[in-house]
Amino acid sequence: MADQELKAYGRGIVNWVKAFPSNTPRYITERLPIIKWLPKYNRGWALRDIIAGVTVGLIVVPQGMSYSKIAGLPVQHGLYSAYIGAIFYCFMGTSKDLTIGPTAVISLITGELVAELAGRMSAPAVAAISCLCVGALTLILGVLRLGIILDFFPTTVLVGYTSGAAATIVIQQIPKWLGVPNINNRAPVYDIIINMLKAIKTLSWLDLVFGLVGFFILVGIGLAVDRWGRGKFSIQMIKISRFFIVTVLATVASFLVNKGAPLDAKGQIIPRISILKTVPSGLPHPAVPGITAEIFREIVPKLFAIALATILEHIAIAKAFARKNRYQLDTNQELLALGAANITASFFGAYTVTGSFSRSAVKFQCGVKSPFAGFVTGALVLLALYFLTPAFFYIPDAALSAVIMVAVSTLISPPSVFVQFYKVNLWDFLASQVALWVTIFVSVEAGIASGVGFSLLVLLFRIARPHFHVLHQVKDRPDLFVDESLSKSFETVPAPHGILVFKPEESATFPNVESFQSWALDEVYKYTRFGGRVKSVSEKMWSDDLDVHIRNLRKATHGADSKITDDDLPQLRAVILDMSAINQIDSTGLQNLFDLRDLFRDYAGVTDYPTLFFELHFANVQANVLNILERSGITRPLSPAALQDVKTDAPSAHGGAHFSSGPVDERGPYLKEEGLVHFTVRDAIDAVLIRAQAWEKDVPAGEEGHHASSDSDLATEQKERPAENKTELNYV
Repeated sequence: MADQELKAYGRGIVNWVKAFPSNTPRYITERLPIIKWLPKYNRGWALRDIIAGVTVGLIVVPQGMSYSKIAGLPVQHGLYSAYIGAIFYCFMGTSKDLTIGPTAVISLITGELVAELAGRMSAPAVAAISCLCVGALTLILGVLRLGIILDFFPTTVLVGYTSGAAATIVIQQIPKWLGVPNINNRAPVYDIIINMLKAIKTLSWLDLVFGLVGFFILVGIGLAVDRWGRGKFSIQMIKISRFFIVTVLATVASFLVNKGAPLDAKGQIIPRISILKTVPSGLPHPAVPGITAEIFREIVPKLFAIALATILEHIAIAKAFARKNRYQLDTNQELLALGAANITASFFGAYTVTGSFSRSAVKFQCGVKSPFAGFVTGALVLLALYFLTPAFFYIPDAALSAVIMVAVSTLISPPSVFVQFYKVNLWDFLASQVALWVTIFVSVEAGIASGVGFSLLVLLFRIARPHFHVLHQVKDRPDLFVDESLSKSFETVPAPHGILVFKPEESATFPNVESFQSWALDEVYKYTRFGGRVKSVSEKMWSDDLDVHIRNLRKATHGADSKITDDDLPQLRAVILDMSAINQIDSTGLQNLFDLRDLFRDYAGVTDYPTLFFELHFANVQANVLNILERSGITRPLSPAALQDVKTDAPSAHGGAHFSSGPVDERGPYLKEEGLVHFTVRDAIDAVLIRAQAWEKDVPAGEEGHHASSDSDLATEQKERPAENKTELNYV
């Protein structure tokens, strides 16, 4: 399957290159979706889009400044990121709900990168470099249509590292929120907590009041609206705008507190509380980010972490809202839009932007109708940059920390989410925990890498050690076969004498074929007896301990006190592989089938007694796997003529033809290896019974009657089955 998709992908690229000159207008239209939807824009949508755009703008102004502090940047850089991301996405995005801009997780990783290069490059320069590199990588993935790589990052890891990053941000903001000075919030989490507790006596009481009051107002508004404002959009707007409201109130209070504060020698105010101070007005001059090869090599791991977090966060949010609102999302176009937005933003003082869940949720709640709302948001942020920066001077740091803590707390998944992971799948739960705790105590990129690495190891282990089952027939339902996990729900009976039905639950590829071979042989050893010639002691190899292995297996299966001997078990006459779960088989897996068939034949005694009957059959084979089996020679393509012969001349015990093909030789159609593939397990069993009967008739007994004594039970079983109740067989 993968090789077919790879070939199709290559053909698609070649066709795209050939058709590009003539398809340029169509390509431009596809890359700029606004060209499609703007001519169809309904004036009735405008009010909703404006409301959504203004509301998100009121949120992103305080959030953008707050997230800049997390990233270790001056607050205006968060606003630069906010307006560029919002406006750019209006032209290239395919989601009406999504808004892109600065986010908590990306700000945290950017802050780690800024701290790493402190003293060698300025913080804005580091941010611009990361923004450019992340944008370029994202754009390349979009151009090459490689959004499929996102499928390798499970949701559980995304939840784990997002929760860990949010928890880290909250802990980093606690010192400023409480007014504890001189705490390095870039230190490891445990150092921040220890140093804060040591310096708790030096806290500023005024900062503490601003932080606590701001926090409790934010939380109180949220709780009150959730309790009394459900379903009332006008009241919900209070909760949506609470960050803006608290920022305005805190700024006014800060201005009053600092009114009349003393000045230093340079005439600068000496504030009574920690405040933002001067924020430059307007926009910066465009500049090309500069970087040396040495620094680039040093920060590559962090850049990959930022890129992964950016892409994962954006696509996950976009898909969530597209699914919720039932519209189509173009993942590759989203990568193009995100990449182009970040590349452009890097020249204008911004840092990496991506989709924001909280602000996108606000747009959705406001009933947004089109991406035009993003343009409104960007315009509002631009107005704030030109006209409101003087008011930003008095914004208290403690209140801003409260805004950050409440905003990012929504990203921390509650314990019930992780409990659900545990109930569904232990490995998914462990992957989420690895990502969570490594993110908190090490770093975000380490959390992503460890979580994804753990998940990939689990995936490889599942592929290498899948479940295998012996199938049993449901009593009174001869067409239905189930594995041991359903045996408690259904009354089952085993397959006929000497026939075993195996079902692997994973594709037959190189990591798992050895384990399947070992398992299948052990199952054969447990339930059938050796049919070949018993070797003398002198003929055995020095390492041959098969007798001991078989004895131990049978004790474990039938009980240590069981008196079952080799003569109590039937000889192996057929193994049927239910291949319904196998959608791919590689060269190693194919070779394993040939090896396994030879091992089964040796155990059945076909090598020592050529007159013995044994066959390996296949059922429920998927088309692409069947094609490989046919080309390998282990079976052959279905012959319509042969199938018609089977239908008319030799019906199965249940009136349906088994999947048989190939020319008919002098011993009948059932003795050819081409007739080893069947539509169902039932057809395969019927074919084995009929072919065994034909074998007994057409092949004379050899080895002093060995054939007659070995195969008569299996052949007779087909004859003696009552027509009115086909499940009453001579089972072991």
